[in-house]
Amino acid sequence: MEKKPPGNMAVYALAWPIGMNAILQQAILLIDTILVGGLGEEALAAMGIATSIAGLILGVLFAFSNGTQILVAQAFGASSNTALKSGFWSGIVIGLLVAAIGIVFIIFFRDAIITRLTDVPSIATMASTYLLISTVFIIGLAVSQNISVFLYATGHPKIPFYSKLCELPFNALLSYLLIFGVWGVPALGLAGAAIGSAITVVLRTGFLFLYMKQVKFAYLLSPGWTNNRFSSTVSAFLSNALPIAGTFISMHFAFTLCLMLYSQLKVHEFAALTILLIWIRTSGMLVTAWCQAMGIWVGRLLGQDSYTLLDPFVKKAWKVALCLSVAIAAIFSVTPWLFDIFYPNLDDKTHDAVRLILPMLIILPLVRSSNVVCGNVLRASGQASYAFKVHVSTQWLFTVPVTALFVLVFKVPIVWVFGIIVAEELLKAIPFHLRIASGEWKQRIEI
Repeated sequence: MEKKPPGNMAVYALAWPIGMNAILQQAILLIDTILVGGLGEEALAAMGIATSIAGLILGVLFAFSNGTQILVAQAFGASSNTALKSGFWSGIVIGLLVAAIGIVFIIFFRDAIITRLTDVPSIATMASTYLLISTVFIIGLAVSQNISVFLYATGHPKIPFYSKLCELPFNALLSYLLIFGVWGVPALGLAGAAIGSAITVVLRTGFLFLYMKQVKFAYLLSPGWTNNRFSSTVSAFLSNALPIAGTFISMHFAFTLCLMLYSQLKVHEFAALTILLIWIRTSGMLVTAWCQAMGIWVGRLLGQDSYTLLDPFVKKAWKVALCLSVAIAAIFSVTPWLFDIFYPNLDDKTHDAVRLILPMLIILPLVRSSNVVCGNVLRASGQASYAFKVHVSTQWLFTVPVTALFVLVFKVPIVWVFGIIVAEELLKAIPFHLRIASGEWKQRIEI
């Protein structure tokens, strides 16, 4: 008798810890911002500059860890201890290598970049110090993130969430003590925030290591690699993970460039767009978490060679993702009223700009959510290169040049600029959905 595909509850069991982990990470950043805000605008500006530089390195780490998660999920489905070990240690090595490159970049080039972003000496000094201390945080995250995705993929999704849940209050308390100097602790200002984050991520990494030891993943220390030699195994891992990281890097630079172009809009239009982009990114966390859990299950099914279960599973889980997007669209439909409540001091022109783009704002999550499903399914089945090509071609052949043309040359209203964002998702939808429909993605990853 044929097995049944995993139900939505199986996806939910993975999705909620992943989603909550992402939300808690945002909460830590928010608390740090609130605490640093007590030091004044210069400290906030310095923190903003430093985190924007470190953010690229951290994003690449997260992108490569996604590759670890996919490979480990397939290995877990295949019940291959050798493949599990190979995926885990390859992810750790690549993560540490990315961290090392990022740290070298920070050490030698941070001051040159910071001085390009600010001409205020005090802000530059604080940002430089913050970045330098953040190198410890980067190392810790390189290890802890790979352990976290390994636990997600092998059926222990709550442990990374619990570790992050414990990290939140401890980080807030320690950062407060070090920033403002309480109970005899020296007041270190912005540097205290960086030290607090560095200490807590090291402790979190230690906690995850202790858990790994407690549950006795003995096969991680057993002999043998999937490609006979460790160097060949890491090389195979890198070939699968590189397109995922490339997708993130492309998206990051494209978004940054578009944001610079948006700054040339009228002030009230730029203000509206800036706030809405934060809303869009935050609301998308739920769908992203669900789709990441989908990807893990797709990887497991492929590892088990359960190809006949893929279509019914993806179809069922896809419906939930679309339901989530409908809920987000419903929230977006009352955005003008929410703006009146949360941002009462904004100019009336800013509120008018929001109302103008409301129809497209409602459509956006419906299209984007479906694309996120496609992207995660394709990456889980070793089709990361295809997803990378779709993202890069739409961003650099359409979104960036058309945005530059509309903003700098034609100086069009905000409704046309926001329309480019929706149009990009519609363009991506065509190759994504055709690929899924073709069934060519149903294959295991070779590592």
